[in-house]
Amino acid sequence: MDRREGSVRRNVERLAKAGGREGYRRLAEEAARKRLEWYERNGEGLNLRGSAVRRAYELLLIRYLGLDPEDVPVIYEDEERIVWRSSNFCPLLEACTRTGLDTRVVCREYQEVPAQRLIEKVDPNLRFSRSYEKIRPYASFCEEAIELGKPKATR
Repeated sequence: MDRREGSVRRNVERLAKAGGREGYRRLAEEAARKRLEWYERNGEGLNLRGSAVRRAYELLLIRYLGLDPEDVPVIYEDEERIVWRSSNFCPLLEACTRTGLDTRVVCREYQEVPAQRLIEKVDPNLRFSRSYEKIRPYASFCEEAIELGKPKATR
């Protein structure tokens, strides 16, 4: 069994055990914890450059997920927002396809929190978002963005 197939099977098992939205949220918390542990081990040596949104894109997609920039091309970028379209192999997409689960639910509940927590390491005012109209398998790509929001209010 190759690496990709192993990853798909692990996702199929996780999703089956999760049993729905609450379970996906528990998976999200575990994934967020793992990403933050990875960042604690690797963050200082990453040498990210550019605007906060560019650094967050680089951190999440290129450094953490190890994706090829050609598979996640940027379609818009300025100092406050970066938008890309993912067409990379996605084991979670494949797991959802095999099990008949809706990526619009699974990705929202399972993948947004871990992405958000990691990009906050670049700047706590960054926000990750995904278009649920432009998401695979309902589109040929997943359109996602990181934007710089207003600073969080302090008490």
